[in-house]
Amino acid sequence: MSQRKDLAVKKFLEKPENFSDLFNGSIFCGRQVLRADMLERLPGESALTFPDKAGQKVSERRYRDAICKASGSTTYAVFAVEGQEKTHYAMPVREMLYDALNYAGQIKELTDRHRREKDYNNSAEFLSGLLAEDRLAPVVTICFYYGTSEWDGPRELFDILDIPEEFEDMKPFMTNYKVNLAQASDVDPENFRTDLKLIFRLLSMASDGKEMKRYIRERSEEFSHISYETYDCLRELLHVDKWWKINEDTNSGKGEVNMCKALEEIAEMARQEGISEGKADGFEQGLLLAKQVIRLAKEGHSVEEMAEICGIPAEKIREITED
Repeated sequence: MSQRKDLAVKKFLEKPENFSDLFNGSIFCGRQVLRADMLERLPGESALTFPDKAGQKVSERRYRDAICKASGSTTYAVFAVEGQEKTHYAMPVREMLYDALNYAGQIKELTDRHRREKDYNNSAEFLSGLLAEDRLAPVVTICFYYGTSEWDGPRELFDILDIPEEFEDMKPFMTNYKVNLAQASDVDPENFRTDLKLIFRLLSMASDGKEMKRYIRERSEEFSHISYETYDCLRELLHVDKWWKINEDTNSGKGEVNMCKALEEIAEMARQEGISEGKADGFEQGLLLAKQVIRLAKEGHSVEEMAEICGIPAEKIREITED
């Protein structure tokens, strides 16, 4: 992820309610399998050290965007998220490596403990480093794709393997690896109970300003008060800059964002630009034009001057700048 988007998404997923909801709403289809009170954050770094052919130590390190341990009645499971703004054509191998490093780290912890306690029962356990009854915690990884275009990359390892025709019979004996892809076009926003519902809805409308405006107006109360984490996440994912309006809730002492009108303006500009000739991406062009108007207003230009510079009617300038 780009640094700003990376930070915004990470901050949003720091809330246990949002992290668990991402899994419940996408791969568990709305069933409340994960609860916020089950989660414990884990370090994002995974590392494995091994000797190379020359006997020198080599370290392999990977960094997760978000990872938690969820405790069950007797043991635990590991849940991780990898965020992607653009399609990653090696994602099955990338996630497979991340998961393998986590499993290798679990084995190392068990091996180190057994060697300290000297509780091996036979030579097989000593050589493997594990007792016969040892078990590892399962690891589940989601690829949270928040790009505005459709993911066109592989969704499993088999998608990027070139198996020669004469070796087709080997396929049943090969291990596949599936990518758990969470993207706006694949999920049902109604499966989510947090602001992820709004995030996935707006991502799915990123190129349709008319539909976005209608959706925002129908839920104006819901959009009027959202958390800073959601605000930052939406601002980065939808390419919106500082001209969104921020209000302080002086009664509760907690910051909230009233972005309903700002979003309506974005949606309207997207609609207007989307129907203009030569505009390949109406949403992006609409955002750029709206930000240009705000900048010119701050510089003290008159409505007529801004209309001439931007090439849009003066009444549209007034709609954007009236508040």
